[in-house]
Amino acid sequence: MERDLREALRRREAPPGFAERVLARTQQPETRGHSWVWLAAAALVLLMIGGIGVVQEQRRQAEGERAKQELMVAFRITGSKLRDVQERLATIQQRALQRSEQ
Repeated sequence: MERDLREALRRREAPPGFAERVLARTQQPETRGHSWVWLAAAALVLLMIGGIGVVQEQRRQAEGERAKQELMVAFRITGSKLRDVQERLATIQQRALQRSEQ
């Protein structure tokens, strides 16, 4: 095993034209890095738009809940006032019946 490791790590000559290929690649403009930047920027914009949509939906739901609560309070007040009016009408009717009986 030790011999295999030494053989694998033994120094070897570079293949012919290796240095020229490396230098040629360093002269080429790199396009891969820019595509990742644009992809990341696009993903960020999409996440922001999605986040704004979620926040708006939450606000809309909160406003709906608040309106529902206000409506329920209004119904309770209206019901209470109607009961008061019904009681007054019943009292007036009883008085009218008592007067007509006398």
